[in-house]
Amino acid sequence: MHIVGLPDISRNKLSPTLIVALMFTLLFISCASMAEEKKPESATENKPKVVNKTTAIKKPIELTKQHKEDLKHYLATEQVQPLLAGPDDYLTLVKRYTSANSKGVVILLPEWQQGATNPKAINYLRNELPAKGWSTIAIQPSNKPEGYPSSAITVEQQKEENQLTLKEYKSKLNSMLNAVMNTARKYPGIVLVIAQGNNAALLIDIYSQDSSLQPNALIMLSSYRQSNHAFINSLNEQFAHQVASSELPILDLYLKYDNPLVLNKAAQRKAFSKQEMKVYYRQRQLNNTVTGYYPEEELFSQINSWLKAIGW
Repeated sequence: MHIVGLPDISRNKLSPTLIVALMFTLLFISCASMAEEKKPESATENKPKVVNKTTAIKKPIELTKQHKEDLKHYLATEQVQPLLAGPDDYLTLVKRYTSANSKGVVILLPEWQQGATNPKAINYLRNELPAKGWSTIAIQPSNKPEGYPSSAITVEQQKEENQLTLKEYKSKLNSMLNAVMNTARKYPGIVLVIAQGNNAALLIDIYSQDSSLQPNALIMLSSYRQSNHAFINSLNEQFAHQVASSELPILDLYLKYDNPLVLNKAAQRKAFSKQEMKVYYRQRQLNNTVTGYYPEEELFSQINSWLKAIGW
């Protein structure tokens, strides 16, 4: 039987052109068939993947823990000493005096959120004072209390939450002070505390309630009380009254370019101290070029001259 349009394969040989055409036709049919077989599988692969929305995002490392790890990593092991205060542990940086005679020990307490090697003032004093006869104990403080100041809607709620938060923070600060004072009293000479910012103001509050924790003298650097806007004035006025009524010798230092709240409230402390005729109180403003950073030589000069003025 002969089909019109196709060559008679039984009688004639296939031409090369026809053979090539047949091969391409067979190849096309084979590829089409393979594509049909793989279609369900590829459709499955292209389905969107289900994302597990319950996967927890890791929180960043706490600032206090970062400071502790940095101190352990970068400083000599003999300088870094742990301090246990109740259930909490702290790190202290201890440097013994290197002069012929010992004058005493200086406890250095940075502002919360700052490290024990804070370059604004603390680290300079930590390294400079031992050559002048002072052993230094720099404390790595706790982080700023979480949720302080309160973000509650009403003023009453803010006050209540702030009081609870600060009560817990001051309790830990009190325990830490007790532990570090026990360590400091093992050194010969007097005990001097140099504290920054809010921690300096909280120390005054603690000393007014427990005189057994008081050092021989206190130096405050850029001190003030932070809180919600509704309580700023009352808290800093209370702080000023505590400074004026305290029998503790106090050197109150702040900067020309400082925290605006420090600049606004410094005059109040000085005025109240004059009214109370506080003898061992001196306030000085230091000239600085970089906001928050104390000029090193002038800072040391003010501390040294004040200590000599009160007999040390």
